[in-house]
Amino acid sequence: MNIKLLIDKAKTAGFDAVEVYETQSKGLQVLVYDGEVEENKVTSAKSYTVRAVCNDKMTVYTTETEDEDLDFIVSRLKENVAVLTTDEEFSLFTGSEKYPPGRKMNPIFTQTSLEDKIKLIVDLEKTTKNYDKRIVHVAHCRYVEHYRFVKIVNSYGLNLSKENQFAYVTVQAVAKENEQTQSAIEIKVKRDFSEFDADKIGKTVAKKAIAMLNAKPVPSKSYPIIFENRAMSELIGTFASIFSADAAIKKITPLLGKVGKTVFSNKITFVDDPLLEEAVTYSPFDDEGVASYTKNVVEAGVFKTFLHNLKTAKYFKTKSTGNGYKTGSGIGIQATNFCLRTNETTKSKEEIISGTQEGLLITELAGLHSGTNHVNGDFSAQASGFLIENGKIVRPVTLIVVSGNYIKMMNEIDEIGNDFKIFSNEVGTPSVKITKLPVSGL
Repeated sequence: MNIKLLIDKAKTAGFDAVEVYETQSKGLQVLVYDGEVEENKVTSAKSYTVRAVCNDKMTVYTTETEDEDLDFIVSRLKENVAVLTTDEEFSLFTGSEKYPPGRKMNPIFTQTSLEDKIKLIVDLEKTTKNYDKRIVHVAHCRYVEHYRFVKIVNSYGLNLSKENQFAYVTVQAVAKENEQTQSAIEIKVKRDFSEFDADKIGKTVAKKAIAMLNAKPVPSKSYPIIFENRAMSELIGTFASIFSADAAIKKITPLLGKVGKTVFSNKITFVDDPLLEEAVTYSPFDDEGVASYTKNVVEAGVFKTFLHNLKTAKYFKTKSTGNGYKTGSGIGIQATNFCLRTNETTKSKEEIISGTQEGLLITELAGLHSGTNHVNGDFSAQASGFLIENGKIVRPVTLIVVSGNYIKMMNEIDEIGNDFKIFSNEVGTPSVKITKLPVSGL
């Protein structure tokens, strides 16, 4: 599509400002079952979203047709803006003063043959299955590759582009012993194909499944809880929306009116870091063209700022934090690489466990979204993990429910681990020990 010509035509037709948001995506998905390739699918897509402003009213037109007639697009924009009845005033972004550099793509994905990618997951399935006779089934073994390119061009001279590329493997092992069946899933996301290690991933997921065999509940009461980093990332990610300024406008966040106040334990800092080099997602600008930057949303327990797009920034008479991202036909607010950090002296997960007389190590959470109240911070989730006694893991635990209040819980942090990791949900955290949480079990 000739974007410059489209903008010129729209301006000639009377629009005050015009913007084209272009996306290109490419993907590969390979599924293996019982040593055979069940699925081998290549995908490719392009999309163009045109936003045009006339007399402070904005109309939007989206097409996936690259050579669509430009005059037709302009005519549809004119028809759409003529019937708009909103009183809200819209504008396009003129540009930030400066932008972070983009990230160079690793060419290894295109240089690696499809045969080698298939071999990776065939070997992964085989390693998992052969690890132990108690592994009775490998229910899922998949390789997924993803590339995405974004370009924003508007009539104010904005001309930005960025790209991200990564791949991940998913494997699920099923173990059985004494008529009890347990499963475990391992997901590994990489920006470099050569970093995938089928032997290590397969052994890890098999060990996890076997470790949970013969699990049973614990008595119902309050326990010290150690959330392993992956489980903690799921919990933090579930409540990430409470930091959105849109939630503040709608009054559906427990943080309403608390900017500048101590809300969490002074042991923690929450950082929104779209420029985190080790993360899969790297975003030098948001979907409105606002430059991204690393920001402390919570600093030593003090709530510093909501995350803003242009619309909420105007409402609160502040500046966008560069967190405006497309949601359907509109622009929502989204954190990018939301990380729990600390200035405290940290310990390894094993050291935290050894210092716990009685407690639970939670490794898996389920049902968080359905059991979460974002207005007041209450949560309830099915959980599994391990019982700790006298500083040692004594047995696996399942069929329990952990509940509490997110704000209160984040004020009752006992210890923080040194095993920080950024996960595929774009949330990074170490393992965290909470003083006590109620657990429903036996």
